[in-house]
Amino acid sequence: MVKNIDFVFVFNRLQVSRFDVCPRICYNLPMMKNIIIFDLDQTVIDSSHRNPNNPDGTINLEQYFKLRNRKNIFRDKLLPLAKIFKQLKNSDNYIIVATARNIDHNDVDFLKANGLNADMILSRKWIIENAVPDAELKARKLNSLFNLKQFKNVPKFMFDDAPKVISKMRELGIVTLNAIKVNERLNNV
Repeated sequence: MVKNIDFVFVFNRLQVSRFDVCPRICYNLPMMKNIIIFDLDQTVIDSSHRNPNNPDGTINLEQYFKLRNRKNIFRDKLLPLAKIFKQLKNSDNYIIVATARNIDHNDVDFLKANGLNADMILSRKWIIENAVPDAELKARKLNSLFNLKQFKNVPKFMFDDAPKVISKMRELGIVTLNAIKVNERLNNV
């Protein structure tokens, strides 16, 4: 079984295949589902219009909750990785959304309306996990899942925009691509 797949090789295969991705052929992976993990904000969705920051760069929670409504959620725009999400979902992959935001029915409706149908959504439980840093939150949730027998030895790939999350996921052995760089490259294709 292939355990370590070179990041550049994976990205070049995405580029060369023009996004008609068949993981078993393109990546020479075993005949089983791959696990593909997508963050949402600034990875497949541009929600910057409703994520106000404080001067220190942290999110302004008071403003965030004022802007967090159905109308604003449906003003979010899809980024180029959304196309990859849909194409990989149509292949023989298990798609997970792992986001540090708290998901509600408006978010789920937006995802469905835009064809972003994940097999599983892992998100923050706001009251219980509000103080947990994003990288730690995602690592905990994904580790719990990946310790299950059916996921243990399956190749795992992730797209995320946060440097701390990218670093943490790579420590866990997940091939993790920087979503900002991937979206920039996809915009130029």
